[in-house]
Amino acid sequence: MQPTIPDGTATVPQVVFDRLHEQGFTPVHFSGPTERITTFNMGHTLVYKLRQRTHHVTFYKEAAGGSLIVFEVAVVNGKVRYTGYCPILLFGIWERKVSFKANAGILAPYRKEGYELAQRFKRMFEEQGL
Repeated sequence: MQPTIPDGTATVPQVVFDRLHEQGFTPVHFSGPTERITTFNMGHTLVYKLRQRTHHVTFYKEAAGGSLIVFEVAVVNGKVRYTGYCPILLFGIWERKVSFKANAGILAPYRKEGYELAQRFKRMFEEQGL
């Protein structure tokens, strides 16, 4: 199944969808402008709010400590482009997109995992000519 935007137009090549799926990512099926993703860590419920971006397909993966790694993917001028980040919701209301980081340290291992995944995807896009 290839991800689509609401009008039914495919926005990413099947190979991109397949590679993300192989890495454990799930496409977000928005039922409105935002979608809430719930994870659990050490008996606590964690809620993340993702916003739909026009002409993008959003994928997420649960990472260390119940955190999320998110990729928003689109085709722009024939090239695959993506934005990767780790969402956080401060005080239950303030949304932040935390960037990936190669040497994130022990308090944020999900940022390092996101960085490593982004590097793999970048190499794959280059190899596929995307």
